[in-house]
Amino acid sequence: MTEPVKSVGQLLQWYRKEAGLSLPRLAALAHYDKGYLSKVENGRKPMSVELARVCDKVLGTGGELAKRALAATDRNCPGGQLPLAQLPAAQGRLFGRAGALTRLERLLADGTDAPGRVPMVCVDGPPGVGKTTLALRGAHNVAHRFLDGALFVNLRGNDRVRGPLDPGHVLAGFLRALGVRSDRVPDDEQERAALYRSLLSGRSVLVVLDNAATSAQVQPLLPGSGGCAVLVTSRSHLVGMQVMTAPAVRLTLGPLDFEAAVDLLRTLIGDARADAEPTALARMALRCGFLPLALRTAAVRIATHPRMSIDEFDRHYAAEAGLLDLVGTDNEEHPRSALDRTPPAMCGRASWRTREHTPQSGAVKSMGA
Repeated sequence: MTEPVKSVGQLLQWYRKEAGLSLPRLAALAHYDKGYLSKVENGRKPMSVELARVCDKVLGTGGELAKRALAATDRNCPGGQLPLAQLPAAQGRLFGRAGALTRLERLLADGTDAPGRVPMVCVDGPPGVGKTTLALRGAHNVAHRFLDGALFVNLRGNDRVRGPLDPGHVLAGFLRALGVRSDRVPDDEQERAALYRSLLSGRSVLVVLDNAATSAQVQPLLPGSGGCAVLVTSRSHLVGMQVMTAPAVRLTLGPLDFEAAVDLLRTLIGDARADAEPTALARMALRCGFLPLALRTAAVRIATHPRMSIDEFDRHYAAEAGLLDLVGTDNEEHPRSALDRTPPAMCGRASWRTREHTPQSGAVKSMGA
C-alpha cells in the first residue's frame, strides 16, 4: 500500500474512513473517548502504543498503527515506552494473613473482564496492623493479570506535617506516567480525571491507592471501565466507597492471633533465643498488642542486642519508657519512635478481628487471621 499520510494520527483517520466508520463509532468500538480520538487524529494528542493496538484490532490494520506508534515512542523515549511498574517492593512473608491474602487476590481478579466492572477493595484497620504490607503482597501476586501494569501512590492520609495529597496532583502524576506530556496535562481536576479514565479505557491496569484519608480523595482516581482494578488502604472505613453505584468490598484487619504474633517474633529473633525464653517471648507479643508493626520493631530491637535477654529487654523498656508509640505516625510501616510510651489500647489483647464487609448484602463475615 502506498503510504497515504505522514503522521500516525493521520494514518488512524485514513484507516477509519477506509473502514467506513465514523469517529463516534470507532470510539465506541475501541472504548476510548471520542474527543480524545479526535485530538489524536488531528495531532493534538500523541497516540499511545496501547491505543494503537486497540485500533489495529478494531480496524484490522495488521499492526501498522502500533508499529508507527512504537517508532514515535522510541524517538521520544530511547529504549521504548516505560512500563507502568510503580508498585514498591513487598515483604517476602506475611504472618497470620493467609486467609485475608487469598480473599484479597480473588476479589481483585474477580470480574476484570466484565464490561464496566471495576473490582475495588478497601483494606482498613488501626495503625500498625499491616494494611500496606498485605496490600503490596496481594498486588504483586496478581500483577501478572494486569497486562498494562500498575499505578501506585501514597495518598498521605494521616500525614500531620504535609497533609493528604490533593487528587488533582495525583492525577497529574498518573497522566504523566500514562504518557501525557506535562504541557498537555489539563489544569482542571475534572478534565484530568476524564482524560485519566479515557487513557485507562481498554487497558488492564491495577491502581493501588495507599493510605487514603477520605472517599472524596479516592473518587477522582477510580477508573471507569472494565479491565482495571483498584486497591485502597485506609485507617478510616471509607463508607462513601461502599455506597457507590459499583460499591467496593471492605476488608478490615485486626491484630494477629497469638501464634502468628509469636511466630513473627521468633523468625526475626531466631529460634535459639526464642526457645530459651518462651514466657518472655509471649509477654513481649502481648505488650505489642499483637500488631505486626510493633512486633517487627520490637524483634529488630532485640536482635540488635544479642547479649541482652528478651526478659531483660522487656523489663528495661517497660519500666523506663514503654515499648512503642505507633499512634499518629504518617506511615504505618515506619514507626516514629521504637522506644516511646505504649498506648493503653496496646497493653492487652485487642478484640478487633479481621472482617470482610460486602455492602451489596450488608453481611459482615469474620475472616480470621
